[in-house]
Amino acid sequence: MRHVRRYLKRIYEETSKLQHAYGGPIIAVQIENEYGTFANNRPYLAALHTAALEGGIVELLFKCDDNQGLGKNLVQLPGVLQTVNSNSRMQFNLAKLRSNQQHRAPIFVAEFWTGWYSVFGYPVAGHPETKLLHGLAEWLDSGASVNFYMWHGGSNFYYNGAVENPYRVVTTSYDYDSPVSENGTLTSKFYSVRNMLRRKVGKQVVFGAIPPPIPVRAYGTIPMSKFATLDTLVAMAAGAGIHLQQVCPMEQLPITATSGQSTGWTLYRHSGVLPATRVTTNTNAANGSFSLRIPSLADFGVVRFNGEQIGHAGYKKPATFTIPTATLSSTAAGQLDILVAHLGRNNYLPTGQEQKGLLQPVTVDSTALTGWTVFPIEFSDSFMLQLASNASIAKYLDISPWQLDSNASRLLFVEFSLNGEKPCDTYLRVDEGLGSGVVVLNGEILGRYNVSAAHHALYTPAPLLRSGINTIILLELERVPAVPAVTFVDRLELRRR
Repeated sequence: MRHVRRYLKRIYEETSKLQHAYGGPIIAVQIENEYGTFANNRPYLAALHTAALEGGIVELLFKCDDNQGLGKNLVQLPGVLQTVNSNSRMQFNLAKLRSNQQHRAPIFVAEFWTGWYSVFGYPVAGHPETKLLHGLAEWLDSGASVNFYMWHGGSNFYYNGAVENPYRVVTTSYDYDSPVSENGTLTSKFYSVRNMLRRKVGKQVVFGAIPPPIPVRAYGTIPMSKFATLDTLVAMAAGAGIHLQQVCPMEQLPITATSGQSTGWTLYRHSGVLPATRVTTNTNAANGSFSLRIPSLADFGVVRFNGEQIGHAGYKKPATFTIPTATLSSTAAGQLDILVAHLGRNNYLPTGQEQKGLLQPVTVDSTALTGWTVFPIEFSDSFMLQLASNASIAKYLDISPWQLDSNASRLLFVEFSLNGEKPCDTYLRVDEGLGSGVVVLNGEILGRYNVSAAHHALYTPAPLLRSGINTIILLELERVPAVPAVTFVDRLELRRR
């Protein structure tokens, strides 16, 4: 807990002066979030309570849980209000809340869900407006106070979450089907909720003026003009790499003062996968192949052998590949590359259960491979800027003379100009033919894309654009068409497949 206390002490130093008691906007402070789903530890909760008091918090303190947590007779602390997260089944959830509250405490819905987040590969999530209004009316009529989650949608940019069982990656867009959309546009939910609040609690609420619409522009299609190979990207990011006998997750790599790698991609390379003697003596040689097995990785792997992409490996799913002996000579035993992408930390999982990269030894014909070179490609702010620097651009190749239509991991680049025009909000769509990866705009990670999944254009706030020259970089994992391109459109473009 000492690290948590140190962190909270610093947070409260910055925020305590902004409490309502001192003329600021903070009217309440939450000390934990849905902790009851995982544990019910009084000393831990008491330590958080004490940290808030010692940090100078004088406003309402509370903790929240959904009905799953509230069904466990949770620890309650004097001076900390127990609240509920819900958007429906008011009577059921209210009974759960009351069974945990001390005395007849106020009813507070700390998260009244206006929608839900979406995940790649599944239909776009949301919450119908009629159900939202019905649930809100029930809670307001019960005398509850309500905090909307989310009132204003947002963007995860690169640091999105993920969900377990099965593993699903949360989209960059956290529009959430909210009353106020990702870019600030007011939706029909906004006006409907506003009208309900006016009817039910109008005398207690001051309704401000509605702001004018936010200008949004569609700047059109921009073909990517340059590319770089995976090896070029690796050389820029990781140099000579790290030599290890055994594979390990990215968090255990001996870098950054032994704290490992936290973001980005990791390339695991093994040169000499099959010693020359085994090419002629292995029992499978008569069948003309060898068996390569990757038992477990996280989150997504692209597998190359002798520079050719031979397939993918999914989240913690064993993957087996056949290597034809025709690809080997008696003296050269081939190079194996496994590029593993970290796609997002789990947003609802007990700690200590999540690692990224290769999680178990890789085998060839049941023999574990040893002697690896590992290249951590950390997606740091400095590296994103480096990718668009003049020194890096000089290493890129023009796309036009090449036929890129292939399965390969690439770095794609283009410059474009707004010709002095004042930038507006827009949405960047990665066009058909590409696979999945990350978009970098002017050195800032705009977000992840996955063209084959329930895709959406990435919200691009006006401040990220320049009236002059802009740079776009695609860090593409899977495949590249002959003419890769992006298109700036004027709406979110949720596509249900």
